Amino acid sequence: MNNMFCFGTSGGCLDAFYLLKEISNDEREIFFLSDQHIVGENILGHKVVGSFEYASSSKTTGCQFIFQCGSVENHRTRHIWFRKAIESGMVPTTLISSQAYVHKTASIGRGSIIYPGVKIMTNVEIGENCIILPNTVVNHNVRVGDYSIINSACVLNGGVELGHNCYVGSGSSFKENSRVMANTTIGMCSLVLNTLEITGLYFGSPAKLIR
Repeated sequence: MNNMFCFGTSGGCLDAFYLLKEISNDEREIFFLSDQHIVGENILGHKVVGSFEYASSSKTTGCQFIFQCGSVENHRTRHIWFRKAIESGMVPTTLISSQAYVHKTASIGRGSIIYPGVKIMTNVEIGENCIILPNTVVNHNVRVGDYSIINSACVLNGGVELGHNCYVGSGSSFKENSRVMANTTIGMCSLVLNTLEITGLYFGSPAKLIR
């Protein structure tokens, strides 16, 4: 049985680790990859075997991995390590909490992580390695681009389209059929009423371009 590798050892990376432990019943060995810890260090009973660069070694070929790393500061580049892992022969693991609702007509891209309380309705398309945090509602016919992060308690109403590498702050809401360009950042508790045609940072109710 191939080993499992978890990228990162803090914040949301650990949230993904705990979700993995919650929903996984197999006996595979789990290792951490970290740029902040010494090789051999023990984190929650599991060994750090190397930095993120370790994912490029022959020892990881055919192994599975989970990847949540990304924040409001670096979400536009979070896809880089995910792609490097796949190019090295690693296999992304999709995590969907048993306490999330995902309609049978929805599709979830590989390596995505769906947390408890999330509701994903009919004909939704979630891209590759998207992170959807607790209690967010994704309504019918929504499209979420690859590598996007949607924080807790957001509401994406019907027909919303979110480009790749977007970051949505917690408590934000989107009007029906609004669109957001790739690499856009939405500040927490923002209200998106129109299509955001310029990539940048938006905040407010209604959301306005900050920079």
